[in-house]
Amino acid sequence: MPMKSAKQWILTDRTQNIQKEKIELNARQLGAPKCRKLCVTKTTLRGGLSEGVEVVEINNGALSISVIPTRGMGIWRGSYRGIFLGWRSPVEGPVHPAFVHQNERGGLGWLYGFDECIVRCGLESNGAPGRDVVPNNMGEPTEMELTLHGRIANIPASRVTVEASGGAKPIVSVSGIVEETMLFGPSFRLSARISTAPDANWFRIEDEVSNLRAVESEMELLYHCNFGGPVLEEGARLVLPAVETAPRSAYRAEDVETWAVYRGPTPGFVEQCFWHVLRGDANGGTMALLRNAAGDLGVCIRFNLSELPCFTQWKNTAAEEDGYVTGLEPGTNYPNTRAFERKQGRVPRLAPGSSRRASLTVEVLDSARLVKAAEDEIEKLRGGTAHTLHRAPDPRFSA
Repeated sequence: MPMKSAKQWILTDRTQNIQKEKIELNARQLGAPKCRKLCVTKTTLRGGLSEGVEVVEINNGALSISVIPTRGMGIWRGSYRGIFLGWRSPVEGPVHPAFVHQNERGGLGWLYGFDECIVRCGLESNGAPGRDVVPNNMGEPTEMELTLHGRIANIPASRVTVEASGGAKPIVSVSGIVEETMLFGPSFRLSARISTAPDANWFRIEDEVSNLRAVESEMELLYHCNFGGPVLEEGARLVLPAVETAPRSAYRAEDVETWAVYRGPTPGFVEQCFWHVLRGDANGGTMALLRNAAGDLGVCIRFNLSELPCFTQWKNTAAEEDGYVTGLEPGTNYPNTRAFERKQGRVPRLAPGSSRRASLTVEVLDSARLVKAAEDEIEKLRGGTAHTLHRAPDPRFSA
């Protein structure tokens, strides 16, 4: 997506054979000399599973985020005024895609590289691994295995740029193009932009997915937004404008009664998912808030239901060593198998050459006043609507 920018720096461009291993841009170069801490840096990591991984960090003076072009323009981690954003995965990443073999462990190999704060899942498919029927190279319906959460997070960007919009407080962004393509199969282009402003408590992701084929194609997109401590802790809460909630599976389905409340680190905890139907405003705008037990620290995610109509909550309050984390996951679909989601009418189809856009904004709330304001906003979105709580898996949501 083009941005009207006063300045642009090319970090990577496959067509021009440009690849800059390091770059450092200060506030003056970015057009905001008064914002002294504003900077953008690029480094290329060396050693172990991170060998060759490129990291572009935007620091707006208060908030810093690390974008990973090598891993599909995901966001590895961040911090806001010393508050850590992300989680501590057992995976010591970021992991270069060359070391991630997605077909391993019954299609769960994606997990060998999973340690980002925000990772996209898609684009051909996302969700649980499973069998689906698709046309082969001869156009004949053929059964094949789809792996966990698709390929997009393990494809390096072919073009990466830094832009600054100009003005006293410029919007600074990192943009990238990631191509998920093949012969005789789905071919998509992800145009991604991650932006923020000097001293802001927010960053924004704006994506456009284009179907490069001359025939209609199915696509799925989900944003796996993952947070551990310090926001996640015993007694932390997820606040949603939810009108319907259901457990993913029958295993400990009774825990749906306490879906909004989190345990502390619990050795042996088995992951849980809950499906939510959210209300939005007149334009489809909605939000999700993860807040700590005291209610004086939180992370808020804003998105639009016209773009991302489905919301999944992932609870993995395992021991710290095993990945103490929760996932807030707006998507075009719920992360079931694609075959199941298709039957439910939740798999979008893109016409030849057409595109679909999606965006979300992440805000860090570092005071009780800001957290309370977000809770009040969510209550207003809910508008007194009754909340239906399913105490067993619902066939509309669970395979």
